[in-house]
Amino acid sequence: MRIAALALVTCLLAAVPAATVFAKDDPEIDRARVAHELSRELMSPYCPGRTLADCPSPDAGAVRDEIRAALRAGEPLESIRSRIEERFGAVVIGVPRSTLGLALPILILAVGAVVLALVLRRAVARPAPAPRLSREMTAQLERELRDIEP
Repeated sequence: MRIAALALVTCLLAAVPAATVFAKDDPEIDRARVAHELSRELMSPYCPGRTLADCPSPDAGAVRDEIRAALRAGEPLESIRSRIEERFGAVVIGVPRSTLGLALPILILAVGAVVLALVLRRAVARPAPAPRLSREMTAQLERELRDIEP
């Protein structure tokens, strides 16, 4: 048990210097991260249903390179986003920006779940209707039951 604890402490202490090496702020890494995040938010005009980051098209690669170059030049992120949206139109807008756009799908799913629960509850809780027998059938049933009883 002590050996396992000692090994764990040794691994943690060995990881601390490695973490400090990678934790240094590198502006190029930050720009690459921001460019990747933006390309994950924008839909590709060349690959329907895919983001710019996921599209294998060379044209999408050119747009990703354009984003990285604009960030290197110091252009603000919103300026880059609006320029791309102006060029390609609303087809590239992938992530809703308003609170309503984010909350509406969740709200619709919640309302649908409540309606489904109510419908299922009524369907399961409702007893099956008793069959209606005519007077003749009731009389015949009573006669047959009397004949069966000892």
